[in-house]
Amino acid sequence: MLQKLWRYNRSVIATWLFSYLSVLLVPIVSSMILYSATRSLVEKEINRANELLLTQIEMSIDSKLKGLDQLSLEVALNKNVASFTNVEQPLSDDHYYQLFNIAENLRTYQKANDYIEQIYVMYASSDTVVSTFNHTDSRGLHALMRQRQETSFEDWRKLFDGKYIYQYSPMQYWKEGTPLPAVMLARSLVLNNPTQPYPILIFLINENKLLESIPQYTDSSVLILDKDNRFIAASKDKQKLLDYLPSERLHGKKGLVYAEMNQDKAAVSYIASELTGWKYVSVLPADIFNEKMEYLKTITRLSMAMGLLIGLIVTIIFLRKNYMPIQVLLQNMTQKFGFRFDGKSNEYSFLQNALHRTFVEKDEISKLLKLHNHTIRAHFLTRLLKGQLERKLPLRESFVAHNVHFHSDRFAVLLFSIDAYGKLQSEEAEDSFGPSTQLLHFILSNVIGELAGEDATVYTTEVNELTACIMNLNSCLSKEEEDEALIRMAVQTQAFIKEHIHAEMTIAVSGVHRDVYGISQSYQEALEALEHRIVLGSGQLIRYKEISMETARPGRNYYYPLSIEQQLVYYVKTGNLLKSQALLGEIYEANFKVHPVSVPLAKCLLFNLASTMLKTLDEVSTISKRNFEAHAEDVERLLNCDTVQDMMTHMNRVLEEVCEWIQTDKKNHHTYLINDIRNYIQSHYRDVNLSISMIGESFSLTPSYISKIFKEHTGETLLDLINQTRLTAAKKLLSEQNLTVNEIARRVGYADVSTFLRIFKKFEGMTPGKYQKI
Repeated sequence: MLQKLWRYNRSVIATWLFSYLSVLLVPIVSSMILYSATRSLVEKEINRANELLLTQIEMSIDSKLKGLDQLSLEVALNKNVASFTNVEQPLSDDHYYQLFNIAENLRTYQKANDYIEQIYVMYASSDTVVSTFNHTDSRGLHALMRQRQETSFEDWRKLFDGKYIYQYSPMQYWKEGTPLPAVMLARSLVLNNPTQPYPILIFLINENKLLESIPQYTDSSVLILDKDNRFIAASKDKQKLLDYLPSERLHGKKGLVYAEMNQDKAAVSYIASELTGWKYVSVLPADIFNEKMEYLKTITRLSMAMGLLIGLIVTIIFLRKNYMPIQVLLQNMTQKFGFRFDGKSNEYSFLQNALHRTFVEKDEISKLLKLHNHTIRAHFLTRLLKGQLERKLPLRESFVAHNVHFHSDRFAVLLFSIDAYGKLQSEEAEDSFGPSTQLLHFILSNVIGELAGEDATVYTTEVNELTACIMNLNSCLSKEEEDEALIRMAVQTQAFIKEHIHAEMTIAVSGVHRDVYGISQSYQEALEALEHRIVLGSGQLIRYKEISMETARPGRNYYYPLSIEQQLVYYVKTGNLLKSQALLGEIYEANFKVHPVSVPLAKCLLFNLASTMLKTLDEVSTISKRNFEAHAEDVERLLNCDTVQDMMTHMNRVLEEVCEWIQTDKKNHHTYLINDIRNYIQSHYRDVNLSISMIGESFSLTPSYISKIFKEHTGETLLDLINQTRLTAAKKLLSEQNLTVNEIARRVGYADVSTFLRIFKKFEGMTPGKYQKI
């Protein structure tokens, strides 16, 4: 019997079975939760022990790295190291003596820190590398120290590219022809001379001494990764760890992940140093790590299996006992009332549905008919407007079937386009099927029907997001009265909607035509009239008769010559807002006020203006140091404008933002240029060739232009600034050093001592000798 009932998966027996199993699952789920909590606790205890070990290693290595930072500062403050920065090839005897002193100092630093294998200082200006025992060039250092034996000099040199360097890298150090594993710290020494490239200090750390604080275990391995997950060092199994370690999964400050390590599952614990960002990783075979948890898992599985087996036996016994009365009731219903239970629903639902099925079917059919009547009628009116009715079918029968009754053969069409929803404005108002749109269409239908009165019979429908009204005019009206009635209904409807709902709409009125088949012609006329909203603007009442008269006039092209476009682009690029807006107003007046253009030409002009604005904004963002981030959004809004007035308003707003930004950018550019000139003079005042021409050449500007800009923004000349900078340095030398006037003149950039005396007396009112005595 159970097999027979089991075919009906929606039967009440399935519900009972689910209920019994749900109760049965309670202890099973509890056991799983208990197992999960216990497993998590054991895992945390084991992982905590690994974290303590890694924390000790981290503290030991971080203390050594802190010592390297302190030692770097001492090297940067060393006068011998700093004085060699400006030296260039070829080297003199004095330079070799300086290199000897630097090597002596580096040996002192190395002896104080036994974990440092070697110290190098690399000078880019002279391509010189100084170590504790000799000096060489960058290629010589590449031969001694590189990542791998096959690493090329160009790839190795990329490690030291950049203005400021601070990085750790694993290296192989060739000592007496044998490669030794080591860790390199390379960092730039920031000195007081920003014009020269910073020398690079390189510490070569012995990997064995770096890892001497790591305990050695038989089963586990410990390794170190830098902040970018690059390998630094390992206690053992280096190649295996390099090949299989899932470094991309080691996220956060600490954690535990499981990974496949050469077909062996391993538990990977790690912590990250807050000082250097290095990750200290412990790799332990998973079977050792999970030994206690596997035992706990076995006990939990056995208890769950026994509970499930006993529970299933009890569930089957009670299901059979409780279902027997329901089965007897279904058999009686089948024999007496002819209903057959097919197992597609619950037994209780089947009994209830059998009693009410007739009434439910009747109500559903009635609702469907009412709903389809409205949809079918709207579809019929839409086809009538578009002229898509088949002439073979009798129209009179179609009208009766759709409850449409025309009392005359005079027809016109009114089209309503919603421009603003007023009180009904909401997030879904833009959706043609949104509740706000449907409500406004419903209000329009009722208002126009009331205002029509005896003058016309009105039928409304929605066509392409527009409300279309078929006006069946009274046959008693004359042609003049027909026109007056249509205008009255349109104006009053527009006023009513604006007063009570605050909604804005554009109304198009077609001409009056005879015969039912003239409705499609009226609809096309209304559509053509509605297109003139582009020129006339939103919220207008547009009559086809007036538009057709305007269209009949001799056509002409719109006014927007190439010279005017280029002039507009020039005004915008130079930030001239007044001239840009004036020229835009001239274009608008010429095309839409003096001699209005047609709708197709107006559309062409809209796209032409939008294209001009797009090209202008692209050129502005290309030639500028910055990027005008909003120009793409502005152009998209420009292209979405419905009317010429909207486009002109938006273009004026964009012009204000662009011109204001360009003017601000020009001011900032001059400020940056003046500061760069001052810094350049301060760095080169010792050069006897320093002049306005030399400054202009350095900034790719003409001497006259750079002199004019500097004078306008500072009030002083470039020549005066050069002389004042040199005299400031000369006065300092006169006060602090026992040098002759000739020596001081040469040191501050004067090749002729007489020129120095004349300029010093001009600015200070006394000779250098007298100034020195005072």
